[in-house]
Amino acid sequence: MSECKSIRDELLNEPAEPLLREGEENPFRNIFEAELFAMGNSLIKQGFMTQKEWVDVFSQEIKAAQERGDPDRGDTYYDHWASALERIFIERGLTDRETLTEQQRLWELARKNTPHGVPLSLENAFLDHDDHDDHDHHHHHGDLPSEEMLRPMKVCTDKGNIDNRV
Repeated sequence: MSECKSIRDELLNEPAEPLLREGEENPFRNIFEAELFAMGNSLIKQGFMTQKEWVDVFSQEIKAAQERGDPDRGDTYYDHWASALERIFIERGLTDRETLTEQQRLWELARKNTPHGVPLSLENAFLDHDDHDDHDHHHHHGDLPSEEMLRPMKVCTDKGNIDNRV
């Protein structure tokens, strides 16, 4: 495969049982959970980890959260899923802690800066408080990252090679 397919395209082309059957409750509370689920499955399909490796890392993340006091009521399940994915991304060299932390900071800033009704976009992390007039509060922007920091990550294989960045 010369280019990566999107996770959505990849999953749509796979012959698999649907997660949601007619009349059943949606297994995801929001799109974030569905995207995390798709990312984990895509990493397994692309050979970045085996199912056993995933179960081991995911179980360790759940156990660590419980040791930190997580009451394990089920509402933090995908938080553990996200932690496991972050750990795998870092351990496999797909990113590093600094880059991941900076990306998380930028997305949070973009979320705070995005006016209601406007699609969330990373570019909104760089809006000055005067750039949108639908509210009157100011957001602290901190130091702006390099352009390299804004490039999206991709996870794909091309004859077994890993491309870390687009």
